[in-house]
Amino acid sequence: MNKIINLQHIARTRLLSTGAVVAVLFVSLLGIQNVYAAITNSLDFGSTGSNVTELQTYLATNASIYPSGLITGYFGPLTQAAVQRFQAAQGIVSGGTPETTGYGRVGPQTMLRINSLMGSANNQTWDTVPVLSSALVQFTSTTATFTWTTNEYTQGQVYYDSKPLRTDEATGPGQQPYISGTFALDSGGLQTNHALTVQNLQPNTLYYYTTRGIDSSGNMSMQWPSTFRTDQ
Repeated sequence: MNKIINLQHIARTRLLSTGAVVAVLFVSLLGIQNVYAAITNSLDFGSTGSNVTELQTYLATNASIYPSGLITGYFGPLTQAAVQRFQAAQGIVSGGTPETTGYGRVGPQTMLRINSLMGSANNQTWDTVPVLSSALVQFTSTTATFTWTTNEYTQGQVYYDSKPLRTDEATGPGQQPYISGTFALDSGGLQTNHALTVQNLQPNTLYYYTTRGIDSSGNMSMQWPSTFRTDQ
């Protein structure tokens, strides 16, 4: 008997407030695009929620600062590395730890600088990363079908494994981060509604999975890995 469950581990929050103005402005030194948004509290490794989403959305506009460009709403190691690059490029801090110098956390000074840059706008369009919905998983003892949507046309992908997935940061602009596990590609090509079935799974086995989408410009976003267990 098939089961349908929503296994999104960390729900994606809205990328921008309703009615927010999206704009772009290249700043000296970084060339990061700016959007109207505001980070309202300090952020550390492990933080989640809309403030992290706003931070990642902003950092993702510069591949040299945040090469993976992941918009997950979770402040993990890739986001922390991006914050460190931003702090060093802006002359805020370039060494130490989050506890001793604030290196790698969004404290008052870093938050003030990011909000200042994001608050500037020229009412121009900008290139955004895809927004993925939470994946639904329909499974049996040996198969699993993943369905999700994106807000723009993307190539859908799924990575899955019976071991926890590992993601390594991309090494340069335009490169996609490595993800461990078995790779499956949505054969429908660029689309907004995605459905992908994997087979030959082991019965009564816990599987880890993540979905991601890549648009025609190479912009990529992925869901935080979650799990499901096949039937016996």
